[in-house]
Amino acid sequence: MRHLLFLWFWLGLASSALAVEIISGPVIRQEAGKVTLHWRTDVPCGSRLRYGLQPDKLEQNLTGPVTAEHSATLSDLPTAGTLFYEVGSARKKLASGQFSLGTTAGPGSATPAAPAPQPVAAAKPMMERIMEALRPAAEKPNPEARSASTPARAPPTRATWGRMDTLQDHFDRHGPDFRSKDPDDYAAQAWHFLQRARDGKLLMKWDDSDQSLRVYDPATRAFAAYNAQGRTKTYFRPNSPTYWQRQPGRSIQPSQLPFP
Repeated sequence: MRHLLFLWFWLGLASSALAVEIISGPVIRQEAGKVTLHWRTDVPCGSRLRYGLQPDKLEQNLTGPVTAEHSATLSDLPTAGTLFYEVGSARKKLASGQFSLGTTAGPGSATPAAPAPQPVAAAKPMMERIMEALRPAAEKPNPEARSASTPARAPPTRATWGRMDTLQDHFDRHGPDFRSKDPDDYAAQAWHFLQRARDGKLLMKWDDSDQSLRVYDPATRAFAAYNAQGRTKTYFRPNSPTYWQRQPGRSIQPSQLPFP
């Protein structure tokens, strides 16, 4: 029993030490007087759901175990009205939204609270996005290909990746997104991605709450987060089309970067 308690405690510490991001959801389903919310995070973390009938009074609270696949079921709810909610880890709010009670909701029905305006550069016709998703992986452009304006060689991995103990795990899960050869190649691609942002070619948000820089390429759906020293925390390609809009932080320009 003590071993199980220690393992649970260790998992909680490990998950809180990593940068937690939602990679899909929340997906909302209503049936038989119950509402179930599902969401997925890039690393295991504790589950937390706050909800209520007013956006400034989320007085009900549910918590769950450490996992990357999160689920919460609500019952004894009114048959009509609007339910407001926040989901997150034990320590961090990850997404918020609202939905009408008494309707059938499915994937993508959650409405993020106060979403950031969709940048013009990110808007694409629906058919074009569908064709990109159906295109064979071998034909997709490699957005991390080195250009003439990008330095040919990245600094050593230990100088570009924030926590070396997380690199192998991130490479195992996200390296195939970028056809990375090994963890060092994956880390170098994340560094080159930051250089493109420095050149003003990508969207950027700075989050004062956790001192993180978030970078997004709307053309390829690549996303990365960096710490206050400009070292990579995570680098992957989200599944959700509204992932960037739900990310916290304020939009910044290269001249506003907090690190040189």
